[in-house]
Amino acid sequence: MNVNTHPHPYGIMIAGNDLGTAQQSYLYCAAYGNGNFIVRGFGPAAFQMNGQGEPNPAVHKAAARMQPVMQEIAVTVRAGRVECIINGTVVAGYDKATLVTAGKLKSLDGVYGLRFAHNTDVNVTGFSVTKN
Repeated sequence: MNVNTHPHPYGIMIAGNDLGTAQQSYLYCAAYGNGNFIVRGFGPAAFQMNGQGEPNPAVHKAAARMQPVMQEIAVTVRAGRVECIINGTVVAGYDKATLVTAGKLKSLDGVYGLRFAHNTDVNVTGFSVTKN
C-alpha cells in the first residue's frame, strides 16, 4: 500500500461465485495499514469471520498517515481448510464446513482476485496462483 490516508483494507479474494448477481458469494483476507486484518465475505449477505477485524503483530503498520506500508498477503486452500497468511504468518484459518454453509460460501472453488477498499493506492507485485 502506498498511501495510508485512512485505515481501509486491501487483500485477496477467493471462492467467487455468481459475482455481479444478487446471489454472489466470495471470501477475502485483507490487511489494513494500521496493523489490523479482516476475513469477511458475502454469501450473498455480508458475513464476518473475525468480527470488525483484529490486530496481529504480523500485520505491518504504516509509520504515519500518508506513509507507505508493505504487506505480503496470501490465501491457501488445502485439505478442506482456508488460511489467511499475512507477512508469512497464518493470522486466521477456517475449516471448509465453517465457510461452505448456508449464508456463506457456495464453494471454495471459484474466481479469485484482488480486493481494495476506497482511499488506498496499491502497488501489486508477484500475484499468482499455485495448485498443489
